[in-house]
Amino acid sequence: SLSLANIHLDSLPFATFQPSEATPLKTSKKDLKSYSPTTGTCQMSPFSSPTSHNEQDLRNHPSNAEENKPKSRLSRRGQPQTEEDAFMELQSKVKSSLVRILKIRANLTSLQALEGSKELENILGVSDLSCDLSAELQKTQALMSQAEELQLLKRNDGKLPAQ
Repeated sequence: SLSLANIHLDSLPFATFQPSEATPLKTSKKDLKSYSPTTGTCQMSPFSSPTSHNEQDLRNHPSNAEENKPKSRLSRRGQPQTEEDAFMELQSKVKSSLVRILKIRANLTSLQALEGSKELENILGVSDLSCDLSAELQKTQALMSQAEELQLLKRNDGKLPAQ
């Protein structure tokens, strides 16, 4: 019978392997990025499609410095926004939030009536009943349309604009 005590593992040819032989060669991270486990294919060109979300972000946003800069206001046609356009935009925002403002003001007014606080009355202007926001908004719109008509008159050298 064979005795295992007399056999040394170092003398066996299959037992003389190096640790690097047991582990396959490691692939670089670059190779892993181009391999798609979903399709089982490798990317042929680094420019064919983005290999990561970071590269895609860099394509969409060339530099972080540009992102941090405040964007200048441009109209749809790429023209700079004028003061009139900015004012009309603000006026539109006020008009759209008018209902919400009036509800909040009504709630605060009823709160003021419960509290009896003169400070809250001063903030809200409750004692001044002529302070109606919707009426003020209509006055502002009328003044803006008059100003636009005057500008048209100036441009046309005093001639009435065609309507």
